[in-house]
Order: sequence, then structure tokens, then C-alpha cells
Amino acid sequence: MRKAYAVLFGMFIFVACSDDNPTSGLDNTQTTKPSTQSNVDIGEGYTFVTPFRFEEDTKKAYVGTYSCNYHPDTKTFAWEENLKSLEPSSFRVVGDSLWIGPTEKQVSEDPNEQQFLDAYINVETLSLSNSHNGIYGVWELTGCERILGETEIKCSKFIAHLSGITRTFTITPDSLYITTRVSIDNAIELGANYDHILDDNLGFDIGDLYIDSLFKTQVIKEISHQAPNPVERFSFSIGNQVFEVDGYAKFDSTGMNYFETFSSNGKTCTRHERFGNINEKMCKEESAEFLLSDRDKSEEQFYYEEGSVEGFKIDNRDEYYECTKSLVIEETKNLLSPFANVHNN
Repeated sequence: MRKAYAVLFGMFIFVACSDDNPTSGLDNTQTTKPSTQSNVDIGEGYTFVTPFRFEEDTKKAYVGTYSCNYHPDTKTFAWEENLKSLEPSSFRVVGDSLWIGPTEKQVSEDPNEQQFLDAYINVETLSLSNSHNGIYGVWELTGCERILGETEIKCSKFIAHLSGITRTFTITPDSLYITTRVSIDNAIELGANYDHILDDNLGFDIGDLYIDSLFKTQVIKEISHQAPNPVERFSFSIGNQVFEVDGYAKFDSTGMNYFETFSSNGKTCTRHERFGNINEKMCKEESAEFLLSDRDKSEEQFYYEEGSVEGFKIDNRDEYYECTKSLVIEETKNLLSPFANVHNN
């Protein structure tokens, strides 16, 4: 399903199809689902602090001047000055506006490459404040941005390219505090992604044209859909089998979290993704498995390479999808199989 709420980096997921036995794949009793009431706990926000240095004469800012660095020769981690040189950013204040972007515009002779650079590299983002002294103070990131050197400003509900959040910067002479919270006002309603659900959750790789056909012939029916909201809930049926999905984002002191349950016939699979940034305390106290969790394990040379570990990413993706695929009954398999390349089922 497409999340209506922002979740940045990665996560801590445990699969459970039972409240009593979280290590079990399935349970024949219905698991309690997240409430859709307004008192759902969506957290007070996730705050990450990183070292910051601003040069008044050049107007260049350096963020993350210290980080948690991994040393493979001793297999140790140390909070120290970055091993790689930092690229400075431009922090420019105009009245109560703060424009953050690159110090120079990158230009390419290839028009296609220039489009990419202008979309992802040559971008200034706008933050606003009524409580600041120069760059120092509290700033609210907007969904507005422009290409460096141009005057046209484009705005949307997406904050840092994410839907359903607010982000606040508090800048001090030596630190940058970044706080992310859930925001219903900024949530954009997105329809359920049935291509993803059928493929990843149920194990049937079906093309969009066939999916449209299955909806038109009412083999697949969407029963209900409630979003955007702190909880996104929807249900659908394939033949006589009904599936229910509940998901919500939560930002708190542990990081950024996403929870989802996928249920059918009284059996429920649960996923919890957790992600965030590595701080000095984590660098000293957490395990190597946790600190390296955001690295790609498929290439050992990169997984254990020397350098900074900036984020953690913990999830139970494999176990969760193994659980959701086990919910599919034989009748549903017979309905979908003629249209699909079946895998992991």
C-alpha cells in the first residue's frame, strides 16, 4: 500500500500473527487492530541533532561535521570528525525567509542530465520563521522550492518530498536540531497500491492491465478506504476472501516508525519499520549489527568499508511478506494464478 505519511530511512519490524506468540507465523484468533480514533498515538515527534558550523564571511554552512565512523581494521566505531570532506551548503536569510541549497549551481552539457541536476541537486528549499536572529532560531520547512539562480517558486504539500509531515529546524551556533512530526493537514490521499499488494503481500506478479480487468469483472473489489488520517485503513476482497489493511506512521524519541497489519480470516500479520539517525550515544553503546543496519549486506566489501554510519534501518520485511503470503486460501490462488507469474508462494 502507498503510505500517506512520511517515513524516512528504515525500521524495526517484528512479524506477529498473534498477540500471545509474536514469533509464530499464524494464529487462528483475530488480533486487535490499531484504532482509527483521534487518540491514536502518533508520537510527539522525532528530533535529531547534528553538529553545525556557519561561516559568516562566506555564508557557507557545514552540517554533520562529526559522525559515527566505522574502522574495519579494529572493528570499532568512534564519534569523530568526518572521514570524508563535507560539501558546504548555502544558508541565506531574506527577511523571515531562509533559503537552503547548494553553494554553486551544477551545469551539464547534456540537457537530460541537467534536468536531473535541477530536480535533485540545484534546489533551494524555503523555511520561514518569526523567531530568529540571522540564521539562528526556529525555522519551519515549507513545501516550497526553486532552482538555484531562478526566481520561480513551486510549492506543494510535500515537505522534503514526503507527504503528511511537518519539519522544524532549530539552528544554534554549533548544532542543528531537526524535528519531524506527523501532520494530517499535509497528508495527501493516495489510493491503495494493488500492484504492490498482489505482488509483495500475496505473491502474484500481475500487470496493471490485468489488475484493471480483475476490478472491472469484480474478481477484486475495494470494500472501504479511510485516509488520510493518523491511521490509513482499507479493505478489499478477492472472490470470497476479504483482506484488511491498517497502517500508520509514528515519530517519537526512538526514531521514525511505520506500523501495518494485514489480516484475513482471523489471522493477522504485523510489521513495524523503524529508522532514524545515529547520534553520539548510539555510536558508543549500540551493537555493530544495529549501527551497520542501513548498509547493503549483499556486498561485503561495502558493508564493512571504512567510513561514517549515518542512519539505522531495521525491518522485518522478509518475515512479514512470508506471513502475508501464507494468508492466501486455495480459492484465491485459483482466481489469480491464470493472470500471474507466481513466486514465493
